[in-house]
Amino acid sequence: MVTPPPGGWSAGGLILYSALLLALVVVEWTAPDASSPLGRRLLWLGLEVALCFAVVRTHGTLIRPAFVYLVPACRALPMFGERRGLLLGLLIWPAYLLNVGLDVWPDRLHEYPNYLLILLVVWAAAVIPVVASLKQAAARRHVEALYDELKVAHEELAALHRRAREAAVAEERNRLAREIHDTLAHYLTVVNIQLEAAEKLASDQPSRSLDAVGRARRLTLECLKEVRRSVGALRAATIEELALPGALAKLTHEFGESTGIDVTLNLGSVDALHLAPEATQALYRTVQEALTNVQRHARASHARVTLAAPNGVVTLRVEDDGLGPKLCQDTGAGGGFGLIGLRERVALLGGRLDFGPGRDGGACLTVTLPVKDRP
Repeated sequence: MVTPPPGGWSAGGLILYSALLLALVVVEWTAPDASSPLGRRLLWLGLEVALCFAVVRTHGTLIRPAFVYLVPACRALPMFGERRGLLLGLLIWPAYLLNVGLDVWPDRLHEYPNYLLILLVVWAAAVIPVVASLKQAAARRHVEALYDELKVAHEELAALHRRAREAAVAEERNRLAREIHDTLAHYLTVVNIQLEAAEKLASDQPSRSLDAVGRARRLTLECLKEVRRSVGALRAATIEELALPGALAKLTHEFGESTGIDVTLNLGSVDALHLAPEATQALYRTVQEALTNVQRHARASHARVTLAAPNGVVTLRVEDDGLGPKLCQDTGAGGGFGLIGLRERVALLGGRLDFGPGRDGGACLTVTLPVKDRP
């Protein structure tokens, strides 16, 4: 209930006072939010303070009508934020002091502290919960932002995990495909040659036919042993199981004996080089696949395997005196799964595989690996 000033209201004073209160309500109702432009918010704050000033001056007393100053002083907090809102709220009180000064100056200056204290206490009591609410809202927004960031990071991590798992599965499938091709294809090719020879010699030369069958049987046992060794290598391979010089000597000897192709092996100083198991296995499979291609496609009578390690780079060359790389590629040697698997295997070790013409007119397969000595 509005209390009239001392001496009562005149008709014009009551109309003006009611109009000012209505204007204050309308301005408060249309107050901009914190996302509005800064100029618009400052204009609203100045207009509301001016209306508060007019309300107090029209009423003629200082205490009860002065509480309208609490409206812009408290509204400044949510509109301008905690720090700027508190500063602007404090800057509103000089307008109130001017209101007081117009009535108490100069005879009742002792009443200044009372008027100001009453309003500041009420304002502080109103501001404290507003500040607490702002802090709580800011903390909630911070937690929500952290949750959103964590959610995005979790989704990215899950996607990365899926890609890594898919890449690991694909890499393991490719590795198993290379192992199967490099191991079984070589031995099955040689066994097929021996069985073809046994079939041709069965009627005319039974003893040589039996020798070919026996050799094919020994090769199947070697193939079975190689499969078991590969399966064991998938679990754990040691350098003793993959000693390269002995393995290459045995491979070239058996290949030459089974196919009739003369194979020269030159290891150079590689005997003293201690290679990592993955490099040893890659070089062995390369020789195995290269000799298989020589037998299948090159129509060669001689092959030469050279292994050297100048300046910490292992170089492997497999050459033949056959048809040459172009005719070999026409028959499928240059684009089959064998060379594709070898290129993948060598690339995983940071090396390079080249297939081109050799010095004797045939084809030459060259592999370079930047392999360091293994202590």
